[in-house]
Amino acid sequence: MYRSSIFNFESFEGFRPSLPKTLCFVVGVLLFLELSVRLVPENALMPGKSRRGEMNFVEKKLLPNLGKIDVVVLGSSRMRRAVVPKQLDQALGIPVGSTLNSGLASGSLFEALYFYERNEARLKTARVVLLGIDEWHLSTGWKIGSTYEIHAPFAERLSMPERIRTQMVLDGVFQIRHKLKLLPRGLMVLTGLRKQDEPDLIVDENNHVLPRRRRGVPSDVDARAYHETIDNFYTNFELSPVFVGHIEQLAARVKANGGTLVLMQLPNRAAYQREMERLKGAEYRSHLAALSLVAKRVGAPVYVWESPKDIGLTDADYEDYGHMNDAGARIFTEKLAQLFTAEKWFKEHQP
Repeated sequence: MYRSSIFNFESFEGFRPSLPKTLCFVVGVLLFLELSVRLVPENALMPGKSRRGEMNFVEKKLLPNLGKIDVVVLGSSRMRRAVVPKQLDQALGIPVGSTLNSGLASGSLFEALYFYERNEARLKTARVVLLGIDEWHLSTGWKIGSTYEIHAPFAERLSMPERIRTQMVLDGVFQIRHKLKLLPRGLMVLTGLRKQDEPDLIVDENNHVLPRRRRGVPSDVDARAYHETIDNFYTNFELSPVFVGHIEQLAARVKANGGTLVLMQLPNRAAYQREMERLKGAEYRSHLAALSLVAKRVGAPVYVWESPKDIGLTDADYEDYGHMNDAGARIFTEKLAQLFTAEKWFKEHQP
């Protein structure tokens, strides 16, 4: 009598499960490429004209030429343009070369934390760390950046909004998406067949990292000219506890090193500020509220200037919507030195 049962394994005789050879080959190639991009140092892979490239530039071209660091400036290119290091050193009565301005183009809060951590051996002597805050810094809507996409802790990846969570998780496992296209040039740099390219930056006589080509005073523009910038900053605007947490982490490290973290949101050009608040006032105010809360939690002074006139500037002191020109930077740096004195952040230099 024939018996059939799910527990009768005779029917599995000769069964040899196997993956298609093509699939095995593809998986093997992907694993080989993933291993390859991880083995090549990021400093060789990342192009000079990137935020990581700018970070490398500051570390190679500026930091070794400075003395004991008393003041560190972190943030985006708005902070980079606004603070003149040598001028601040002289105004505070500290040795020239005591202030490091390491603002990065579109630099995020994570990149500020990342830069401080990787250079902590030099930066831990800073008595004051100035962190520039931009209106997009606490939102996941603006550029996340490859540094964060590659180095973000896995728990933070899982906390990202649904629209970017899957990509962030995959980037945490596989770095091919970012690095594969850079692999050929990285290998050429490592083997000496190609020089590492540099960002379009200079270090001037004031120890100030600046764009090689800078614009002057902008002409008056129609408010609609700012709409593209506003859309860039506020499309998919969503405050992120993770990004707020980067301020908390930086505050903890600075405090552990005996320093003071100061949060600063520089004023935009007045014409831009008016148009931005008209279009995105609710989002902007929610950003300010979140900034105020985190400043209280970490015990950090916070300064938010919403108009150029609050620090003695006019719209003529800007290159664009929010980057100060050379004249504006000199005015702001003088204001900043006065703030140091008023707040007694350098008590030993007070009368």
